[in-house]
Amino acid sequence: MRRSRVLAITLALLFLTPAVVLAGAAKKITLWYPAGDITAGAAHFGDKALFAEFETKNNVKVDAVALDYDTMQQKIFAAAAGKNIADILFIDDSWAPGFLKEEMLEPVADAKAKAWLAAVSPEIRTLSDYGKGRMWGYVQYGIDVYGLTWNKDQFREAGLDPEKPPKTWDEFRDYAKKLTKRDAQGNITRVGYAIRHVGQPHGVVHKHFWAIYGAGAKLVDDHYALRGGKTMINTPGGKAALQLVLDMLDADKSTSLNFPDPRAAFLKGIAAMQISETVSIRARQPKEAPDLKWGMALPPVPKAGDKPATNLGGWLYTVPKLSKNKAEAWKLIEWLNSPEKDYELCKKYNASPRYTANWDKEPFKSDPYNQGLKQLYPYGIKLPINLGFNGVMDATGAAIQKVWHHEASVDAALAEAERLGNKSLADATK
Repeated sequence: MRRSRVLAITLALLFLTPAVVLAGAAKKITLWYPAGDITAGAAHFGDKALFAEFETKNNVKVDAVALDYDTMQQKIFAAAAGKNIADILFIDDSWAPGFLKEEMLEPVADAKAKAWLAAVSPEIRTLSDYGKGRMWGYVQYGIDVYGLTWNKDQFREAGLDPEKPPKTWDEFRDYAKKLTKRDAQGNITRVGYAIRHVGQPHGVVHKHFWAIYGAGAKLVDDHYALRGGKTMINTPGGKAALQLVLDMLDADKSTSLNFPDPRAAFLKGIAAMQISETVSIRARQPKEAPDLKWGMALPPVPKAGDKPATNLGGWLYTVPKLSKNKAEAWKLIEWLNSPEKDYELCKKYNASPRYTANWDKEPFKSDPYNQGLKQLYPYGIKLPINLGFNGVMDATGAAIQKVWHHEASVDAALAEAERLGNKSLADATK
């Protein structure tokens, strides 16, 4: 009798053990983000301490997986089609309309969105709101506002005032010529201005957005319409923007197609000026170029009296509809984007905060870089939210590359970009 009872208990324990083990096992949340130096914020995912507190308190494991930026967008589309996608996607905000068109993303709960929009600073509200307070993700700290950065020592060497960046396109071209250096054979060893001319089309457009919008062109005529509209890239302003760099390549020879990404070239000292996300220079400079003395200002305008324009963008924490762990994914995102974590992480990583209350705290309140951002933000323009915007960006980025690589004329390239862009906008209305 006793033997039977022992056997029964043993068998029961054998059946219960897997359940007990499973109950104690940490659930895994997957997060996909871009690898490399595409955005300063993505580098923080390599910090093992970033999610440690959340993992311990919630018995989960966050598996952060880096994907190649140039192919990441297409991999996400493919993963969605194969129903094997991450729980959290850290995406470029210019990708969001394409994902929304395919109904791939979960919306932020209305009450959560309302609370966020009421608590964050104006530029974050601008980036977060997709119309009538609708949100599809949380904008990461240290947002991307694009600015002109220049090497002060190289300005001084070229006889330029290191505290006075060029303000017009004519000055910009003149400065770039004076700052360019060549070896004895005439080969360029330092460009006056570094350009992004290869890779993901969206990234190429981002780096030239300041000229396109500064010249009066637009990627989409109505930035806040989800459907309809037309692209306004094949315009005198759009042509002037592409021609500016083409002239710097061919006539001035103050830039080159043989140099690396503009941020890398700037930090290596082989580019005197570049225009990109200021947060990248801020994050990378202490390690990569500790002796670099650099300035930051709005990009130049076509002529004196014109209003500056720059790109205001960001990376979003989003949850795909096919996430296998939606509840845990949203819990992690909301924890990471709380006021307390915003302050803690921005202070730790030298990033700009999002919550209005945190801007009034040190070190942000008196930090020269963060206060400098406030001079750029009013001129920042959010990317269009149109569901057909992905096609506009692909077409425009391809046109820019064709022109600068001498594969097509400005007129021909922009005519094709207009045709393809308008087709994408029209298809999104169906």
